[in-house]
Amino acid sequence: MSARRSVTATVAGLFALSLGYLAVARPAEGDVRAFDPDRLAVLEVDMWQAYYAKERLRLVRGLITTLREQYHCSYANAVRVGLRFGRAASQFATATSGYEAVLPDLEQGFGVVRSCVNASFDPSAVARAELAWWVARRVPEARSPENVGRLIAEANALIFGVPSAQVLDASVLRARAGRLRDEGGDRADWSEVSDLLHRSYRRLHQSVNAGL
Repeated sequence: MSARRSVTATVAGLFALSLGYLAVARPAEGDVRAFDPDRLAVLEVDMWQAYYAKERLRLVRGLITTLREQYHCSYANAVRVGLRFGRAASQFATATSGYEAVLPDLEQGFGVVRSCVNASFDPSAVARAELAWWVARRVPEARSPENVGRLIAEANALIFGVPSAQVLDASVLRARAGRLRDEGGDRADWSEVSDLLHRSYRRLHQSVNAGL
């Protein structure tokens, strides 16, 4: 089974197993700026570890939980977005060109996310910004944390409706965490990666809520 089919099957299985839960697990629409930064950092570290350990079920569960807690999606919507994002990531992971092929899944996923929160971003623009930093991490001359962080900031700026400079520091910290994991490989210092992600999400939360 291909990696893409494996992710799709895993998410579909989770959806089927969770039908009885959907009727009682539908949080109200929320504010995109209302999230627990330390909780999201913990979830992201776990998802990264699951990804590199090829623990697909753990990865998808983490993604669905993150979508619910960061974007306040209902369980049903979190599964829908998880399916789209998981398929996009799987397709991108095996691609060597034609990366734009993942955009339809990213656009549809972000379209659902927009409906979950009090936001007015353009899903197409966010999808393209997201793909831009995915691609940059593969290009030797473009994958510095400063450049990748700049591209992450552009995606964050669109999602939160703030200037990219306002979320740049947080985004560079996240890019540094990714580079640290890449350089460490199987011996990555997960404690330091976790610290960087905690600092990143705290800074992001502070930045997008400044002046409110």
